[in-house]
Amino acid sequence: MINIRQLAKLAQVSPGVVSRVLSEDPSLSISPETRQRVLDMIKKYNYQPTRRNGRKWVHSLCVITTLSEEEEVNDTYFRVMMQGISQAAAEAHYKVKTIYRLPEAPEMNDLPKYAGLVLVGAIEDQVIEKLRGENEHLVLADNQISELVANQVSPNLAGMITQTLDQLNSQGLTHIALIGGRLRSVGFNGQLIHQHEDIRETLFKATVAKNDALTGHTEIGEWTPAFGYQATQKLVSDFPDVQAIIAASDPIAMGVIRCLHDLKVAVPQKVQVTSFDDLDFAKYLVPSLTTFQIPTMEIGTEAVRILVAELESQHSTIRQLTLQGKLINRETALF
Repeated sequence: MINIRQLAKLAQVSPGVVSRVLSEDPSLSISPETRQRVLDMIKKYNYQPTRRNGRKWVHSLCVITTLSEEEEVNDTYFRVMMQGISQAAAEAHYKVKTIYRLPEAPEMNDLPKYAGLVLVGAIEDQVIEKLRGENEHLVLADNQISELVANQVSPNLAGMITQTLDQLNSQGLTHIALIGGRLRSVGFNGQLIHQHEDIRETLFKATVAKNDALTGHTEIGEWTPAFGYQATQKLVSDFPDVQAIIAASDPIAMGVIRCLHDLKVAVPQKVQVTSFDDLDFAKYLVPSLTTFQIPTMEIGTEAVRILVAELESQHSTIRQLTLQGKLINRETALF
């Protein structure tokens, strides 16, 4: 059976145009010739759209996230991303009608009714495929684990960790540690499917493995200040020659800095600390935190813009956007 993307390609329009022709969207602005060409292809190939109950919600989006509401409230990174999604939807005259949270095992029986889906976080390919079977218009936001060809927006974490390691290497530092966390993917039933290695951990280990002069240690746990504190205690005890600690998030870095202060380890004179996020509190830490500014808001806004472009364009194109980070050089590193 032909799918909507194949049909759109034959009709020389985007899948969004096919969907809006099927739903008789009165706001769709295309020529009569284009509309007829789409209708002819639908008839020729006997295309049967994804099942739906009732009319499609033409200007409504659905967000599906790996975070519970409590986790999102306590996670500034994803909270800001969600703000970006809502803001961009409003600017495009769409609205986020529903937020489904996979840890809550939602039923999600109405997915075909939405104009499109925004999938936030580390969602497994098998889950994405099932969701795409319900609604073919979707975009991935900050998904490090997917290998599918799909609309996607991600931060360039690989480039940021590489730049960090290059900066430390240029100073001749040879004893470096990484404190991070794992990416947890959740299935439809709300249960944990897998824990995935973060790209920064992967590249850190690869760099250490190929550089005989470099000694590296990793501590992997929760993305929290408490874990950052605990991991730093262990590192300083087991690895007293450590010269730099790379924290995979600002909350972890907060715990790192506090622990080093309590242990009377001078930052950055004895141990340098770098991080990722540039959350609001980073500049108020003592010493202030050197960290990468990740364009979190833009991940959300660009994801919606890509989705809306698919829905409204006459051309079908997969868009994959990687957003660059910016190093904010403060007091915890000698860059």
